[in-house]
Amino acid sequence: MSNQDEINKRGLASASVETRERVAKAGGEAPHERRGLQAATSETRQAVARKGGLARGEQRRKAKQARESIEKDNPQMPQTP
Repeated sequence: MSNQDEINKRGLASASVETRERVAKAGGEAPHERRGLQAATSETRQAVARKGGLARGEQRRKAKQARESIEKDNPQMPQTP
């Protein structure tokens, strides 16, 4: 493996084989069956879903503003609906 490949690795990919095996074994022995949002309360899941939807709307709003700004600066461009 080249030096550049070693530099680009992050997280467990850069860990030794022994460390990766130890982490995998510990993960397999975890006492809980539900992980991540599955283990969260319904209120937390709803809050995360709401914020995800708001983020998507914010992303669309910013894209629309950028298009409008470009169209305003370049009146020869066709207008988008």
